[in-house]
Amino acid sequence: SLQGQSIGSVLVIPYQSMLTMNKNDAIISGNAHGKMAGPVQRKVVMRGTVFSRQGGKSYPGMQRRLSVSKPAMLAKSSNINTIRTQFPKIENALCRPRLGWRKRWPFVVEAVAEPGSRPHLGDLELENHPNLEIGKLSNGLRYVILPNVSPPNRFEAHLEVHAGSVDESENEQGIAHLVEHVTFLGSKKREGLLGTGARSNAYTDFHHTVFHVHAPHANANNGRPMLPAVLDALTEIAFEPEFLPARIEKERKAVTAEAQMMNTIEYRVDCQLLQYLHWENALGTRFPIGKMDQVEKWQRDEIMSFWSRNYYPENATLYVVGDVDIEETKKLIEQNFSRAPARAAGSRAPADDALNAEVVEEATHHQVDLRETNKGLLLERAHLSPGGLVRPPVDHQWGCGPMIQSGFQSPISVFRHRLLQLFQLSIFCKLPVQPMKTLDDLKRAFMVRIMLSVMQFRINARYVAADPPFIGIELDHSDSGREGCAVSTLTITSEPKDWRGAVQVAVQEVRRLQQHGVTAAEMERYKSALLRDSEQLAEGAESVPSLDNLEFVMESMALGHAVLEQRQAHAYLMELADTITPDEVSALCRSILSFASHYGDEATLLKEYEADPSKWAEPGPSIATAVVACIPTFMDASGNSSGAAAPMPRGASMATTQHVDPAMAAAALDESGDDEEPPEGAVRFEIDEEDIRQAISEQGLEVEALEDVDVPEFLVPDDHAMDLMDKLNPTFVPVDPNSSDTKPPADPETGVIRRKLSNGIVINYRKTDNEPMGAMVRVVAAGGRALEERGVVGPHGHGAIAVGTRTLSESGTVGDWDRAQVELFCISRLINCILEANEEFICMDFHFAVGDGGMAAVLQLLHLFLESPRWEDAAMERSKQMYISHYRALPKSLERATADRIMSAMLGDDRRFRDPSSDEIAALTLDAMKEDVMAQLHAGNLEVSIVGDFDENELEEAALKYLGTVVPKSNAQGPGSALEQSPLVCDPPLEERHSVWHLKDSDERACAYIAGVAPCRWGEFGKQQQPLEYLDPVDIPRPPAPLPPGASDEDIQRARDLRRKHPLYASATLGLLTEMINSRLFTTVRDTLGLTYDVSFELSLFDRLPTGWFYVNVTSTPQKIKDAMMASMRVLRSGSIQPFTSRDLLRAKRTLITRHESDLKDNGYWLALLTHIQSPSVPLKSVECLRDLTAMYDAITIEDIYEAYSHFDFSDEATYTCIGTSGQDASLNKSPILEERVQAIGGKPPADVDPEAFLNAIKNFMDSMQSQ
Repeated sequence: SLQGQSIGSVLVIPYQSMLTMNKNDAIISGNAHGKMAGPVQRKVVMRGTVFSRQGGKSYPGMQRRLSVSKPAMLAKSSNINTIRTQFPKIENALCRPRLGWRKRWPFVVEAVAEPGSRPHLGDLELENHPNLEIGKLSNGLRYVILPNVSPPNRFEAHLEVHAGSVDESENEQGIAHLVEHVTFLGSKKREGLLGTGARSNAYTDFHHTVFHVHAPHANANNGRPMLPAVLDALTEIAFEPEFLPARIEKERKAVTAEAQMMNTIEYRVDCQLLQYLHWENALGTRFPIGKMDQVEKWQRDEIMSFWSRNYYPENATLYVVGDVDIEETKKLIEQNFSRAPARAAGSRAPADDALNAEVVEEATHHQVDLRETNKGLLLERAHLSPGGLVRPPVDHQWGCGPMIQSGFQSPISVFRHRLLQLFQLSIFCKLPVQPMKTLDDLKRAFMVRIMLSVMQFRINARYVAADPPFIGIELDHSDSGREGCAVSTLTITSEPKDWRGAVQVAVQEVRRLQQHGVTAAEMERYKSALLRDSEQLAEGAESVPSLDNLEFVMESMALGHAVLEQRQAHAYLMELADTITPDEVSALCRSILSFASHYGDEATLLKEYEADPSKWAEPGPSIATAVVACIPTFMDASGNSSGAAAPMPRGASMATTQHVDPAMAAAALDESGDDEEPPEGAVRFEIDEEDIRQAISEQGLEVEALEDVDVPEFLVPDDHAMDLMDKLNPTFVPVDPNSSDTKPPADPETGVIRRKLSNGIVINYRKTDNEPMGAMVRVVAAGGRALEERGVVGPHGHGAIAVGTRTLSESGTVGDWDRAQVELFCISRLINCILEANEEFICMDFHFAVGDGGMAAVLQLLHLFLESPRWEDAAMERSKQMYISHYRALPKSLERATADRIMSAMLGDDRRFRDPSSDEIAALTLDAMKEDVMAQLHAGNLEVSIVGDFDENELEEAALKYLGTVVPKSNAQGPGSALEQSPLVCDPPLEERHSVWHLKDSDERACAYIAGVAPCRWGEFGKQQQPLEYLDPVDIPRPPAPLPPGASDEDIQRARDLRRKHPLYASATLGLLTEMINSRLFTTVRDTLGLTYDVSFELSLFDRLPTGWFYVNVTSTPQKIKDAMMASMRVLRSGSIQPFTSRDLLRAKRTLITRHESDLKDNGYWLALLTHIQSPSVPLKSVECLRDLTAMYDAITIEDIYEAYSHFDFSDEATYTCIGTSGQDASLNKSPILEERVQAIGGKPPADVDPEAFLNAIKNFMDSMQSQ
């Protein structure tokens, strides 16, 4: 009778209701008491211990979701409307019964009640990660610490300065990025981190500049703790830079080169999207890379001025995430960063007031036509930064609320360029970010994911129709901390001739979902799938890499979200899942999607909303705020693309390392004017804004509700599988021909288990805890594109394997199931699958959740893929069109076309290692491709590798049941002679080896490639064109330990013989040599000579084919590219005159070993390690290679490095080079190698480079290595 009533100062909680719960709920034992907290609200505190109960059995454990939310539900008769919980900050704060927790620990729940209020579960406030520590130093620096055990003994430290490109004035565009370069690369303490096992980098975006370091606990050189050194270096970078004139000039060159490198047509499209999306604020014009004409002019005092007004502790946040102790980290932060002085209140330079006025005026300068009304809002909302400066206001016009009432309709903006290939239409709606603070906020985010999943499935269903009129239709709704808004986007991509049909399909499906919402079956299906995904993430909470958690923390805090730990998030989702209804999801669809469904009919939209606002979710109806069409200037006569690149998604990479210049974008528009002559065989793509407007707003499209799809529970029914078992009697057979053991134990050092089935399929597997409840499977068939008929245009010719494999993937189904059923079967079990072919193999990768029969589900799918694949004409046509479109894009991509010219010179008419041409693709037939692909996909040619958190008995049972019953093919053969299938490298005259070419474009860019033959990965150097033979594991020697100084000649020879007999010798040596050459290239060509921003040496090595090649890729300006290429060539040859040292080698070893140890926490890396260890096509790879990899790196000597180096020929007569430039006019017409023959050793320096500068660059590199 007293429940929910106040008795004096005590609020009585109905205790009995706490004990009346379902068997899966919590039993809360303990005392309840409360007291008056004031005249308005009462406070209730419950203390006790939580026990989980499952299946009628009680045992200690904890469900955070129960302890948080059940009191709110159980005490519902009292007037409690807010619940807050407090838990001890211990690891594994959420204990799920299946994790085996047996701990009891206390909880505290605070409930705040207001008289007359009613409880609402959705109002429950989300708690931050229980181990998240946020603090602030006396100088204003904020810090965030999060202990994270993966990877162990390592940590991430990121210092975020809250200053970016929007903080620049009109004459400072790009200065934030330049300051980042100078402070980061000019830090001597950062240089001191090199060679310690740490990696560091930096970037600048709109609002932030971030300096980040990934480091081990201990210095690899001396064993000292790394965290103090890292924090010391970050302090110096941000708050104690020197701004040396020489460093400023180096980085000025680097920024210019970076701008040229990244100014691709894809990126220019990205910039156009951002410019039109953010028409009302500085985000649309103030891009991080800035303007190069300004970058080239700033004086040292101007650069320091930007630094001094933005780089101070109160304007920065330090994030430390990793295997760290919170208290120790706090002390070290205090010790290092407290030396940075606080900015005195009100301290402003005399020019600050003028700058304030300038940035505000500049922020309003970009308003045009009907958007003028936003000027006042911008000025009104300008706010003062902590240091007193006005930060440039970044205000947004939202596509909801007042904007709808104003009758606004977004204009259509068109970006047209000759280098574009496809039609792409993007419809945008900007909405306010809804900070995720309560359960209702999380519920809304969850429903958005359901909506997006339903839409994507419906689009996929339309895509599988024969000759679909679109290449892609994507719907997205996401928050952007970088831009400070949420953006809904509908992106439509098609061939030029199909643009109207593509728009029609997209609008039709958006309207269908907006008007009819989701069905109950769709909602339950995707809710279940998303909850399984969440559960898998929760299970893997302890294995999430520190970098991933750090980025999540940074983004969450930028958006104002609660920072949720994965298990917290899953517990919350489980609590709210049952409260979601189809009507709620449909209301959300109605609100969010109206920006595209009602474009051009906003008046009707407003009427629909006013008729019944209760059917709409917050914030009500939405309208488009920007519509951007990126289209090619020309197309071929049939209406298909005439070549170039597909546009990339908005904001694909706007942090620095990217180039945007609005003036250049405008020039690009002008360059593709009506007076431009079409290329040969092309016609102008005639389309304008009104055409697009009519297509989007077309009325009368049929939008009836769709019927549900019947989702199979099993792809291979159990009775059918048992019939196959009885008929075929599959068994495991001995793996080792010298042993009768059919189930040998795991390798004691690697944990790898090998099996072989009686039908010939071999299996490798290793259990890991890298991804709890998750696993990966890789199926490899030897052969690949090398088995295409060499030099042939025809049904079995170039492209047969590549296009055929894609055709099989495009069909998307197996057996008698239709594609929709198989897709939903995979979605419900979180199965992702990729099928592709490379030069040597056909590969199929699965990533999936192992719970609820996930392993069996994947192997059922694989069984049907091998036994009953579906070859469909419609899938073939889609695949052909993809490859044709990709091939047509090649001539208009500077990088791809330059690389292709190198491959053409090297391989001649053998196109098996290049993109198939349109003629080659057209000549392919479905029957021929089926014959060629299926000739490789047979039991005797398959290796299956499995890595993950699975039950080993369940795996072996499923493997026997579904893989063992794959019927072996009689007369099936292996891939044949790898020696005969290897490409023959041509020996053309010098004029064909060394070439230049030019791409007409509005913007200037340049790149160069150097390539040539490389030693093979497997086998002895010098003997690698001979067939490789199986090596018995007992004959594989252990790598010798490094010898001490003064070792005898006999010991040296014995160690040398042991190293060089090991199958890993060539691979390990080449990997180390690659790392050493890259260090020289960066230090010399980039850092000292300032000729490039990016240069790299890479090896393209094969596993099955006894061949390989190297290539150097360098980017620069057209004026400097030949010097950059020639400097790179000299670095390649410098090993003959400037010896590699033991310090070079030691640093390379540390880098590769550290990378290997870190990558072992990744299942994908383990999968790569397991691949081929039982493949007859790669006879030298075995479990022993996994066992000995680290030891082999350690054993390699400088003598070995030089043996590998001696098998490269970097002379003019052996290398192939190509320089590609773009712009209005060609600046080169002949290769510099042909202009000035350079000998293999010595020779002249690049024409425009001081001879001493180049030699000093090499010397500086060597000196820097000696000092580390």
